[in-house]
Amino acid sequence: MTKYILHGGATRKPVESNKQFFREILARLPQKVKVLLVYFAREENEYEIKFEDDKHNFHSNSPDKIIDIEIANSDLEILRRQIANSDVIYVRGGNTQPLLEKMKQLPDFADLIKDKVYAGSSAGMYLVSKYYYSNDRKRIEHGLGILPIKVFAHWDESKLDKLKQLENFGEDLPIYKLAEGEYTVIEQ
Repeated sequence: MTKYILHGGATRKPVESNKQFFREILARLPQKVKVLLVYFAREENEYEIKFEDDKHNFHSNSPDKIIDIEIANSDLEILRRQIANSDVIYVRGGNTQPLLEKMKQLPDFADLIKDKVYAGSSAGMYLVSKYYYSNDRKRIEHGLGILPIKVFAHWDESKLDKLKQLENFGEDLPIYKLAEGEYTVIEQ
């Protein structure tokens, strides 16, 4: 069974819900765990800063775990091996378009993450959904469709009209609207 942990964005904020999110990612995993950080939604010059943030978040929120953390490689064959050898795939937010374009190059991505923990924040949540509302481009877009859901990250009540657009778009699917710092777990 694959465990999907979808997060509404802003994981770097030092709030209790974000701490719980990082604990949930490693919950029920062995003491020794391998985490792959996917930053394709970010500029490469940001990777090291994000790596330090995420390394801190994983280690400080699960101090009892022995965590081996690495950054995903853009070379597809190396990336495929990294995913296969990881327990957790954590896809951080940013610009959804480059992330989608990169992951579309792995048509077996859904199979590669099978029986693992997939944690996606904002763009990482959009990646696995069927449809999502893009706050940046102000329109509904298509994810990879791994999960038959519609999603809305960075949610707040001021976006109610956008939520209605998402509800009425395409087929009738469950909708997950998550504010920054909120997360939900889907197991399948």
